[in-house]
Amino acid sequence: MHENSQQIIITAIFLLSIASIGGILTKYLKIPYASILVIIGFIVGILHIFPSLKITPSLIYYVFLPIIIFEGAVNIKLRPLISNALPISILSVLGTIISTIFTGVVIHFVLSFPLKQSLIFGAIVAPTDPVSILALLKNRMIKKTDIKSKDVDTGNDAGFPGGIDGKSQNVAVDGKEDIETLLAGESMFNDGISLVLFELFLALNFSGSASVFLHGGIIHIFQYVFGIIGESTLRFLYSSIGGSILGALLGYLASFILSIITDYSTEIMISLLLAYASLMLAYYVDVSFIMAIIFSGIVLANYGFKRKVSDRTLQVFPIVIEYLTFIINSLLFLIIGIEINLFKIFDLWIISWFIIVLVVFSRFIAVYSISPVINKIRNKFKIFSHSLILNESYKKFLVFGGLKGALPIAMALSLPLNLYMRYKIITYVFIVVLFSLTIQAIFFDIFARRYFKSK
Repeated sequence: MHENSQQIIITAIFLLSIASIGGILTKYLKIPYASILVIIGFIVGILHIFPSLKITPSLIYYVFLPIIIFEGAVNIKLRPLISNALPISILSVLGTIISTIFTGVVIHFVLSFPLKQSLIFGAIVAPTDPVSILALLKNRMIKKTDIKSKDVDTGNDAGFPGGIDGKSQNVAVDGKEDIETLLAGESMFNDGISLVLFELFLALNFSGSASVFLHGGIIHIFQYVFGIIGESTLRFLYSSIGGSILGALLGYLASFILSIITDYSTEIMISLLLAYASLMLAYYVDVSFIMAIIFSGIVLANYGFKRKVSDRTLQVFPIVIEYLTFIINSLLFLIIGIEINLFKIFDLWIISWFIIVLVVFSRFIAVYSISPVINKIRNKFKIFSHSLILNESYKKFLVFGGLKGALPIAMALSLPLNLYMRYKIITYVFIVVLFSLTIQAIFFDIFARRYFKSK
């Protein structure tokens, strides 16, 4: 066996062993799994056990994210998603834009960042990634449901987590299902929106705008600005809507293929490949790969799995994808912990706390400024009457549950090497992710525990 292969195998075994230890510690320390793994990653990084272990944008974009996003998409129940399309769509689109611009403008004026770089940073830290929090809510829901529904006849449900046949196994307890739908839906869609904004601001950064502002007249400047706005809007709509349509079409195509297959192993393989097929085709036609993966997963779960696959697939697939997601998240959180240089963050502790507070506050501004508008629209139009009313509890869940994770890391590391202030942007992004996966996750865990205990 070659030395490199041997090292890869040993590293994989060691990381998975650490992940298992983290799972055991989570039970006894009452700390979220992601937080435990990031903290353990710090220790591993400080000891330099794996000095050559690096996290790359390609690893996150092409290996980790497709399965993570796809697992969330296939677990989304279509009816609650449609019922809550109003808050989810407005929060994910308008909320992400507000958060991005607010963060970018404040960074520009307070830290004297160039505006273009500030907006890039705002777009990077805007997406939320409450993977560990959703897992926590799901576990609490299942535990309490098991107690409350011992005498309930669940019938012959196939066992898919999302309740794809319309008969969800888990009874909605104390609004947990509403919270999970709201957090999961808004989180996944704002990932796609944030990536589109990131690509737009990055493209603007390398455009020839400087000469226009320096040498152009006022008419030329206005023409340039409005031209950029129009072009960016069209690009934004093409990328997000195009990705959604592509994903839906691929979901229906995969469902058709599944309808002519009888072997459950092949059905599971095709279902998993759909995530990566959506990624590759989205890149080929230059649309949002996140939106493509989300909609392919939603269509597959709510159409293909409902009518086109065997009962055996319905039983096995949820276990397979849940286990794959668990492994990927475990490795990802560990590597993030290993990659973060804690000593550099200590050197920037004043700026670090300012950036942390700013990012959390920008999320607060977005949620609390949009929520009254959403509630007003919901009350005015009957078509949205089944939508959630965003009360104070839901707002708090949205603000404090808006954790940052893999996507901001990937976007930061994918910044061009010749981008001005690239190193500072990456450092600040790592600071935000570090806080989010440790302190914020732990406090949100305490908040959620107290909230559900009072119900």
